[in-house]
Amino acid sequence: MQTPKPSRTVKTGPLSGRSKRLAVAAALVGATALTPSVADARVAAEARPNSDPGFLQVYDANVENLPTSDERPPAECAGDWHDLMYYMRTQELKPDLYLVQQLNNRAQLDLLLQRMEEHFGEKFAGVLAENDPEAGTGGTCKEFKKRQTNGVIWRTDRLSLVKSASPDNRWQAQNRVDGACVNNNQPRTKGVKALLRDRVSGRTVTAASFHWPTMDHGGEECADENAVELSNELTEDGYDSHPQYGATDLYVAGGDTNAHDREGTGWRKWYALANGDLPGSTLGFRDAVYADCETTADPAACRKDRWTLLTKSHRRVDYLLARKPGDPLPRTTDTVVPTFDEGDLADEALSDDGDDRDLDYSDHRAVGARIHY
Repeated sequence: MQTPKPSRTVKTGPLSGRSKRLAVAAALVGATALTPSVADARVAAEARPNSDPGFLQVYDANVENLPTSDERPPAECAGDWHDLMYYMRTQELKPDLYLVQQLNNRAQLDLLLQRMEEHFGEKFAGVLAENDPEAGTGGTCKEFKKRQTNGVIWRTDRLSLVKSASPDNRWQAQNRVDGACVNNNQPRTKGVKALLRDRVSGRTVTAASFHWPTMDHGGEECADENAVELSNELTEDGYDSHPQYGATDLYVAGGDTNAHDREGTGWRKWYALANGDLPGSTLGFRDAVYADCETTADPAACRKDRWTLLTKSHRRVDYLLARKPGDPLPRTTDTVVPTFDEGDLADEALSDDGDDRDLDYSDHRAVGARIHY
């Protein structure tokens, strides 16, 4: 089993550095003319637990194996994953659900849970598609990313685990081989799901984390099939109901599709099937970013600005999706796609050791939203 990565010291006490607090207030709260007292108050009030029975605070992120500053050479492998934790702390609510892609193994999940407890002062629990995945690809950063799996994490004061037992809690995404879509053979493309009970509302939610194969592995050609499979998996194997709690009230899925939502001037087929706000959708998911951008003056520009991965161009490949057993679609509010600069600013404001502006929390931007029942 791979040794957990060394971690930074996590500051959990009162904030330090008045100038830093003012800087992060302006950047993270969107303030234009805050007085020092107002700015300090907004930043000093770190995220609190969500006690509203009407929604869950959810984040999704491809965490890229929790990169740290010493992961080099090459230089592009280094990162500062704590930036995202600090960003979450500057928001109004602590995460109830955290859907993650690309963790090494159970040891790294345990490390993440421990650090989340230090950051948020709350207990978190989680499940993985595989506790000890076989070593595989990792590109130029193989030394640090050769083991990859996906997970569902929850805040235990808000949610309790009903079930998530192997092998029924996981499935393998597909890729194109010899002209047909078949199960991919990479551990990193195994999705995982968990049936959870909301301690506050008494409702149940099935949450899933997924990661589809890359274009180089024929994943984009099977995006249609993977979207349908994701939809089916959320309700199969008894995740649509429970003898004690009845029908599942909400389905939430977050993941890295490795597939863009648009092609030319139109929607790609997989996305048109998935997005319940588009005519002809058969899968009926609400895409939190799409729904939020539709409320703006220029939805297309909004979606373009909410890219999540930069390769040859900016692409939106990471999605936070939700649906209910029937109509209407669940409401999503307070959607965020934190930039790497926002993560840097939050780190500077809340930590004593400063921040390396050259290091990002991941190669992918996270997506967060309040998902309503």
